[in-house]
Amino acid sequence: LSLVQAMASLSAAAGHLVAEENGAPPELLLPEVPLSLDFHPHSEVLATGLIDGQIRVHRYHAEGHEEPFVSQAPAAADHSCRCLRFSSDGGLLIAGSADHSLSALAADGSLLWRAPDAHRDAVSALHVVGENLVASGDDSGAVKLWDVRRGGTAIASVDDFQDYVSDFAHDPTQPETLLASSGDGSVAALDLRGRKSLGRSEELEEDILSIQIIRGGRKVLCGTSEGVLLIFTWGNWDGATDSFPGHPQSIDAILKLDETTLLTGSSDGLIRVVGIQPNKLYGLVGDHGGFPIERMRWSAKRDLIGTISHDAVVRFWDVSYLHEDGEDEEGGDLHSAQATVEGMDEEGADHTSQEVLSALRAHDQAVGPPTNGEDDEEGDWEDMDESDSDSDDGDRASAAASSGGRADRGGGPQGRRAPKFQTQSERFFADL
Repeated sequence: LSLVQAMASLSAAAGHLVAEENGAPPELLLPEVPLSLDFHPHSEVLATGLIDGQIRVHRYHAEGHEEPFVSQAPAAADHSCRCLRFSSDGGLLIAGSADHSLSALAADGSLLWRAPDAHRDAVSALHVVGENLVASGDDSGAVKLWDVRRGGTAIASVDDFQDYVSDFAHDPTQPETLLASSGDGSVAALDLRGRKSLGRSEELEEDILSIQIIRGGRKVLCGTSEGVLLIFTWGNWDGATDSFPGHPQSIDAILKLDETTLLTGSSDGLIRVVGIQPNKLYGLVGDHGGFPIERMRWSAKRDLIGTISHDAVVRFWDVSYLHEDGEDEEGGDLHSAQATVEGMDEEGADHTSQEVLSALRAHDQAVGPPTNGEDDEEGDWEDMDESDSDSDDGDRASAAASSGGRADRGGGPQGRRAPKFQTQSERFFADL
C-alpha cells in the first residue's frame, strides 16, 4: 500500500466503531485522496473526485458501500478532479478539474460533454444554481455561468476577483442573485438575469473560504482563514456588519442547519454547531482526529453529512438528532424559511438554542462526546467565445505533504493545535 492508503486504512479502522455507535455508515476508504464530494439529491449515492482525476460513485449503506462505477478520468492524466456537483434532478454529474476543464457525466458514468478550456486556470468551485444552470470559478478569480443543455459552452463570465474563487451561495429567497467568495478576502454579488456585478466587498487580509445565506436571505455568513465568521447584511456589500470569532483555525466549510444554526468544518478537524444572532457555540458533532476538514456536504435526507480531509477516507456523521423535520438541501423550503425569520424574536431564538443544546446533550449522553484527536471594482458579465491558456498546479505533490499542510484547496494557515476539551458540549471552546 502507498503511504496515503496506509494512513487511510488506520484512520478508517479507528473510526469504524465510532461510525457504528453514531448510526452512520462506515467510513469509505478510497484508493487516492479525495478533493471533492457530493451526494445525489434524491438517493443514497455519493460521488467523489480524486487527486488522480478519477470520479468514483458509491451507494452508501449502514452495512457497507457498493461502487456502481469508476469513471474514466475526465481530466488529462495526473490532473485532479477538484470540484463535483450533481444537477438538481440528479441526472448529471458536473466535474471541474485542475487542467482547466469542465465535464458532464451521465448516471452510468459515461461522458456526455467536456469543455477542455472551460477556464484559463484550474477550476476551484462549482455550484448548481437552477435546473439547468451551473456556476464555476477558477484559481485566477473568474466566474462563469453554464447552461448544461448547451453542452460545454459558457453563456457568461465575470472577472471580479484578484485570487481564487473559494465558494458560491444561492438562496430561493433571492433567486436572481448568486454570491461568490474569494481568496482575495472579498465577496461579490452577481446578477444572474442582468449578467452584471451588483457589488463587491473590500478585500480583507484573510481569505474568505466558505459562504452561506441565512435568516431568509437577509444575512450572509462567511468563514475566513483566521477562524472568524463574518456576517454581511444583504444588499450592503461594502463590508461585514458583524463578526463572530471563536474558531482557532480556518473555517473551510459551512452547512446550514436552519435559518439561525450552522455546522462549520475547520482545519483543526472539528465539526461545530454554531448559532448566529445570537452568536453562540453550541457543541461538537465530531472530529477528524487531527486531520483538517476540507469539504462537507448534506445527504439527500439531511440525516447525514459527509466530510473529506487530507487522507483517502470519506467520513459519515449522523446528525439526525439535530432536527426532527426534514428540509430540502442547503436550507429548506422557501415558505418555511420566511416564516421562521418573520416570526423570529428573542424568545424564539432562545427556544431554538435550547432545542439544539438539548439535542447535543442527549447525543453526548448516548455515544459520548467527540474527542479532538489529542487523546481525549465592479464588472459586467461578458459573452463567451475565448479559450484560455494553461498552467499546472501540482496537485499530487501538494497532497503528498498534506498531513501538515493544505493540499490544492487554497487559503488557511495551519495554526496552533486544537485545545483539549474537558467535558461535554457545554464546556468546550476553552480557546475563546
